[in-house]
Amino acid sequence: MEGNNETEGDSGSVTSEPGPEDMTTSSPCPSDGQDSIEELGVNCQSPVMENKCKESTSNGVEEQSQPLPCQLCEEDPTRIAVKTCTVCTVRYCEQCLALTHPPRPPFSEHKLINPRASFKKTVMCTDHPTKPVEMYCVQDQTPVCLLCEKVGRHKQHNMAALEEVFSQRRAELQAGVDRLGAWLTHGEEKVRRLQEKQENVKNSAAELKSMIEKECDDLVDRISRRSTEMDRQLTVVSSSDTANLARLIRDVQDNTPKAHASLIKAEDLLNETDHANFLQSSASVMAEIQRMVPIFGMNVENVACSIDKLTVDFSQQKQVVETMNIHKKYVPAVFPSPHAFPGAMSPYVQHAPLGTPSFPVVHGPPFHAFPTSTPGFTAVPAAHCPCPPQGTLKTRQPASQGQVSSYAPGGYLPPVPVATYPPRVGVPPSVQHPPAQPTILHDLCSTSMEGVYISWQTVSNADEYEVRYTVGGPQVVAVVHSCSFTARYLNPATKYRFEIRARNVAGSSLPSVTYLVTDGRGFKFRFDPKTAGRFLTFSGQNTRVAVTDREERPGGSPARFTDGNTVFGDKDVTSGQHYWEVSGAGSHYAVGVAYASMPRDRDIRDTTKSWAFVQHEKTQTFHHNETTISRHEVDAVPSRIGVLLDYDAGQICVYNADRGTTICTHKTAFTDPVYPAFSLWQGFLQLYTGLEKQQAIAQHALREEPLTAAILASVPSQERKQMLGERIFPIVELSHPKLAGKITGMLLEIDNAELLHLLDSRESLKAKVTEAVAVLGAHEKHVREQSGDAGK
Repeated sequence: MEGNNETEGDSGSVTSEPGPEDMTTSSPCPSDGQDSIEELGVNCQSPVMENKCKESTSNGVEEQSQPLPCQLCEEDPTRIAVKTCTVCTVRYCEQCLALTHPPRPPFSEHKLINPRASFKKTVMCTDHPTKPVEMYCVQDQTPVCLLCEKVGRHKQHNMAALEEVFSQRRAELQAGVDRLGAWLTHGEEKVRRLQEKQENVKNSAAELKSMIEKECDDLVDRISRRSTEMDRQLTVVSSSDTANLARLIRDVQDNTPKAHASLIKAEDLLNETDHANFLQSSASVMAEIQRMVPIFGMNVENVACSIDKLTVDFSQQKQVVETMNIHKKYVPAVFPSPHAFPGAMSPYVQHAPLGTPSFPVVHGPPFHAFPTSTPGFTAVPAAHCPCPPQGTLKTRQPASQGQVSSYAPGGYLPPVPVATYPPRVGVPPSVQHPPAQPTILHDLCSTSMEGVYISWQTVSNADEYEVRYTVGGPQVVAVVHSCSFTARYLNPATKYRFEIRARNVAGSSLPSVTYLVTDGRGFKFRFDPKTAGRFLTFSGQNTRVAVTDREERPGGSPARFTDGNTVFGDKDVTSGQHYWEVSGAGSHYAVGVAYASMPRDRDIRDTTKSWAFVQHEKTQTFHHNETTISRHEVDAVPSRIGVLLDYDAGQICVYNADRGTTICTHKTAFTDPVYPAFSLWQGFLQLYTGLEKQQAIAQHALREEPLTAAILASVPSQERKQMLGERIFPIVELSHPKLAGKITGMLLEIDNAELLHLLDSRESLKAKVTEAVAVLGAHEKHVREQSGDAGK
């Protein structure tokens, strides 16, 4: 039952049996119960086996340097232990051993060995349970005993010392522990950063909510101020109209007694039978009656009130409010490090395809650009790049980021060695496609004399937008992050071509193109008294003309009209678009243009060198060369008529300035300078010049009551196309001012039902207009080619 010291293994079965030191070396093998180690002829020539055999057969019992106390005694001092029970794993003195282990089962079956300071469990071989593991089978990756090399399934396998495998496996485990610890630390850091981001999201949401409330409150304040201002303006207009009407009422009331007196005189004179007395008094009585005619003869329906010309239409503003939204804040794209190292990404340079071949685009953390002459840069060979040489540009990050990268002709330069991570060149894998083509919102675009505002729809995967246009010679390229752009310092009355591209790191979209014309400086002129007929009189610094019953000036000047009712403006037109208006409630007049060589004995209706629109009561006609080209009957006489002259296009458009609708359009070809021309037969004309070609004319047409099939059916068939043309022309004119007449004429060839559909669907109308422009372009190209062939 007594034995020697036991051994300790790494794996295998663990038992509380005495170690091999406590067992004889000649104990039978559990595999057959007969053969001993010597009988099996274990090869002790092997160094490993020889060492193990020596260890297993030696009696190398390390004697305790000092006695060990009993673990059960409660006496002081404690008695010396004589045995250790391998089952109880306790040291006993002789007295305690006799008490706890009487010589009868089950205590008699406990194994007793010499006293031990600590009882170590022994790992036993799984194939030979009575043998401790002392070797390591390399093929099966398991500890084995000395018999396993000759007996059983580990026979003739490669063996290794437990100490060697232990050291290797312990190092591997330690490395795994270190990695897992690092991962856990990194995971904790990630959790911390994610929690910070989560907190930032909450804070940002609260901040954005506060900003939304602040901006909305500001909008409400602005709307309130505008409402107050509009109320003030309305009060001013209303007071002015009320005062004017009160003056007219007073004039009628004050002159009523005089009119009665004049009437009595006239009736008495009518009873006069003496010719001489009648003729002597009739002149004065007629003069009194004539003085009453302007007062009592005015048409109340034609009395103009400014308030009748006012309206309220906030549809455009409502559309803008309805499209209000929070926008994506521009942040340079940051992609994972190409080597999967945690940390900030270094910048990378990407040459066009962003449509800017002269400018490389740098992505990543913020950087500063310096000219190539900046000191401190070291020239290094350029890496291969398929991009063509476009000049030299070097970029440098702030010192805190520790990164320098360069771009030079022929390719990209590798980073200077101070860089922590190498630059990434090329398109990040997370971005697969360039953005879609932007859609320009033509209804929201506007122009001024020296500026253009252009707006477009948001493109979902666009990081920024590029706007290109030309001012004089150089081309302007602007990059914006919003969906609108304002071009400033432009030339008045000039047509500009704008290209809008959406961009991201994968490339740029196809350009969306639009043409916008800046407003011109208003065409200012006055009536020219030197050309006026003898029955016209002028006032208001020659901006008002009226008919008089007496000759105001003698004839004789070659420029003066012998026709007594015609006058020219004092400035001619040789190019461009020009707009002016006249008002003459209750008057009979003609307004138009004429060559300076027009005959002076006729009015502007009746020559080949003049074009005239005539307003007479509720009849509107257009005349040229003694021919009535168009005729319209209207329900209400407009108080103001507008004339738009496009000299280059050879077009005259006449507008109802009250409604902003087109009355008629006439096409011709001007060969000489033309003058604004007027003929007046009754009443007066007030001239309004210096006006811009009002966008409101076209916008008013967009805001009119929708044209329906029922409304169209209520007018005579010969006027239906005219009504449709009046609605279509202002819309087409917004995008194609010079081709609006031709395009409208082409569209009017379509069936009326389809035209009504086009007016309801702006996208369909836009497609038809584009198709018409393409047809006109193809026709012009064909004409040019034929002209070229004929020249050859």
